[in-house]
Amino acid sequence: MNSNQAVSERRKPSQDPMTQTTIEVLLDASERLSAAGRHLDGAVAAEKALATPGIIPVQQAHAREMLALHRLRLGDYQASVQNGLLALEYSTASGDLLQQSKVHCTLALAYTDTGLTEQALSHAVPALEAARACGSQLAEFWALTRASTVHGAMGDSVRGVELGRQALALSRTLGDTEARFVAVNNLADSCLEAARAQRENDCDPSQALQEGLALTREAVAMAHARGHSFFETIALTNLVSILIELNEHDEAREKARRCKDLARVNGFRTLEVNVDAQLAEVVRAEGNLDEATAMMDAQLADPSIDEDPQLQIRLHQALYEMHKQRGRFAEALHHFEKLHGLTLKRTTQTAGLQSQLLINTLEVEQARHEAERSQLETEVQRVRAEELDDQAHTDPLTRLPNRRALDRELPLLMDRARDLSQPLCAAMIDFDNFKLVNDEYGHAIGDLVLSTMAEMLRAVTRESDLAVRVGGEEFLLVFGNTELDQAVLACDRLLASVRDYTWGVVAVGLTCTVSVGLAALQPAERVSHWLERADVALYGAKHRGRDQIVTADA
Repeated sequence: MNSNQAVSERRKPSQDPMTQTTIEVLLDASERLSAAGRHLDGAVAAEKALATPGIIPVQQAHAREMLALHRLRLGDYQASVQNGLLALEYSTASGDLLQQSKVHCTLALAYTDTGLTEQALSHAVPALEAARACGSQLAEFWALTRASTVHGAMGDSVRGVELGRQALALSRTLGDTEARFVAVNNLADSCLEAARAQRENDCDPSQALQEGLALTREAVAMAHARGHSFFETIALTNLVSILIELNEHDEAREKARRCKDLARVNGFRTLEVNVDAQLAEVVRAEGNLDEATAMMDAQLADPSIDEDPQLQIRLHQALYEMHKQRGRFAEALHHFEKLHGLTLKRTTQTAGLQSQLLINTLEVEQARHEAERSQLETEVQRVRAEELDDQAHTDPLTRLPNRRALDRELPLLMDRARDLSQPLCAAMIDFDNFKLVNDEYGHAIGDLVLSTMAEMLRAVTRESDLAVRVGGEEFLLVFGNTELDQAVLACDRLLASVRDYTWGVVAVGLTCTVSVGLAALQPAERVSHWLERADVALYGAKHRGRDQIVTADA
């Protein structure tokens, strides 16, 4: 029998202290109840937390992580997988590697218990990878343990034992007594399964049995020293099974009786019933078939095993074989038919459960894909809206902001300047004799000239400035937090850049200059008046001979 554990997780705080305290108390209670094996109560606590208004995503993920584990222990595999996949979706998105490892471990067990070993392996591997990536040795231990279980269920007992040994070696470094017990006990169980597989293949199982025997004795001693009756009972059942395989019947009977006493005193009814089956197996192994038959018939008559189809199958299988061996063919046929019916029923139930699990898995994945598609569509719409907005506010030739952008951005610049008591200056810039450029060199060259001017403006524009093509060959450059004398110097540099540019690379013999009208924003001045003064100054520069700057009167 394998042992299991729930591992706790830290959660992020939220802004609503009272609600969050309630949720945290419920989640902490769910974890404590899990550690105590009270999975029904633990599931109730997790579901209450999940239903609490105001629960934040990280808490939802934790609640679903706990529900996945509780539902697994309660045999509700559909709910376990569904909650596990939802928890895994969040932990993957948030990058929580520790939670990813734990949820993968739970899903690996859920799929293993339902015979979906390929799906189980698809979670066992990432559980180990996530544990190693987050650097948690305890998480790595549990991932190794789960991987060992999965490989054993897949019939790869060699790999199962190998992984179990790795888990045991790691557990010795952790200082965690529960992890150490689980490692020893689970490896012993893997050795027993390996030995049975070797026997079926006509190989010598003695080495695996001796290793398993040493491990089970160690597990029993550890549990007894801790006073942990449940662990001791589990370890004793493994020890009895190995002793039966080794034909150590006297000790097997002694340990089985001790195990039964522990189970009865502590109320472990399921384990007690299984020990009775082991005692019957001891009697059968000794050759007392009639006594073993009577013991197993008595067990089948016990109503308490009605909920344990696996035990019923074991008993009918053994009774069929013993009656056949004794020549009681009618009785053998009766048990064979019972065995066939139970096996068929279990196969049908398992197939139905597997189908439902796969359907649930697909539904969760489909919901995730739908959410991702919706997010992608929203993002596409947002990008498209931004592109349309950019097109509406951008001059297609120069890629500078246009007049519409000026109407939107300039008031913001002015508000900021007034709030911070910062000066603003506007420079109206116009190419000199641009019509001659178009007439002599063509509109294509004219467009290249305008695009080149746009690059020059970008080169001198700071984050606090605004450069706009206002139409034709005219541009506006707004200097943020700039005094008039500073703006004059900047425009002087711009005029020199235009004048000295190697326009011959654009068209042979081409030369260009610009004129600038400059105006400083006055207190309480309207935008239209401010820009009109800059425009008047621009025409003043044209009338004075071009290729110069004229500043507007206040």
